[in-house]
Amino acid sequence: MIAVGLVVLMLIAIVQSSTISMLTDDETKNLTSLNLDTLDSKNVDVLRQLLNQETIIRITLVKNVNALMKDMLTLQEKLTAAENRICKIHTSTDHEISKLKEEVKLLKTENDFLKNNSVHIKADIDHLNKNLSDFSNTLTDVKIEVRYLSITLFEINANMRETAEMLQHHNDSMEHIKSNIADKDQQQTAVLIEQETRHTRVIDEILNTTRSLNADLDQYKTDQWRLSASVSSLELFRNNQTNAKCDQNQEIAFTASVTSSSSTWNSGTLIFDVVITNTGNGYNPSTGVFTSPISGTYVFYITAVEYGAQFLRIDIVLNSVSKVRAYGHSAASYQTGTNMVVLELQKGDSVWVRHSSGKGYISQSIPLTTFSGYLIS
Repeated sequence: MIAVGLVVLMLIAIVQSSTISMLTDDETKNLTSLNLDTLDSKNVDVLRQLLNQETIIRITLVKNVNALMKDMLTLQEKLTAAENRICKIHTSTDHEISKLKEEVKLLKTENDFLKNNSVHIKADIDHLNKNLSDFSNTLTDVKIEVRYLSITLFEINANMRETAEMLQHHNDSMEHIKSNIADKDQQQTAVLIEQETRHTRVIDEILNTTRSLNADLDQYKTDQWRLSASVSSLELFRNNQTNAKCDQNQEIAFTASVTSSSSTWNSGTLIFDVVITNTGNGYNPSTGVFTSPISGTYVFYITAVEYGAQFLRIDIVLNSVSKVRAYGHSAASYQTGTNMVVLELQKGDSVWVRHSSGKGYISQSIPLTTFSGYLIS
């Protein structure tokens, strides 16, 4: 733009110098300075016309020069504005470059931290693999024990069938004896009465034995059901751990318990104040609330033993909304209520155990009433 201004100034100087009359041999002369005596009237007219045209050309050139000056001033103003904008752009660009450099430094720092942390995470994964191996061995032992219990149940069923057959045989014998009593004399009647008494005593003992065997069978069925549920839960836990062991972001799990019983607890949150496992630090033993560190699919499991014959209902709640309920009935003492739920959580969601109805719970030094959860994906 400066070069253009210089060219315009040179053009103005050339135009101004060219306004000197060519008709007067580059000398500025008025019409009155001409020697009209030497010219005839025809030449005078021609000369006047030429001078008039020269005057018109001069006026036109002056106007063009003024217009060019104005254009040059406008160009200079625009050049100044453009230079100001360029300075602002340079300043903004420098500031952004400085910010980008700072962000690059932060990223390098985070990268170094992640590299250092990956070593610890790898050690944790190795430890988890070792625990899973031990857990698999324990699970195999549990399966063997379940098979033994199943065999025992089959033997009990066979014994019950034999007992029932014996009872039927004794009943048939009693009917036969009763039919023969009328044909025998008084002495034989006394003997038969004594035999009937002994048979009645034997039948009572058999009935008591049958009731005891039925109770044992029910207890074995309950134990088998609980062991099957435990095996299924352990299988699910092992599968989830196997699927998640290679993902560093899925190491979130907790188990907490209460080690003291209460016969009066009847409202609010059940706080499991003893932490057994708290990988990922999502569970708070002071409040009894688990807060999701990351979004994902979680499994939660509750076990609660009622106090005496007092019934108990408790809920697993997500952000104050009840999702599932565990119920211990008052038909017998120390009934166990259990339940499990799979929930989709967002980061920051809260899950805890809340009282629904009833009161009291039982626990011991080895926990009975527990709350567990873990991330599966």
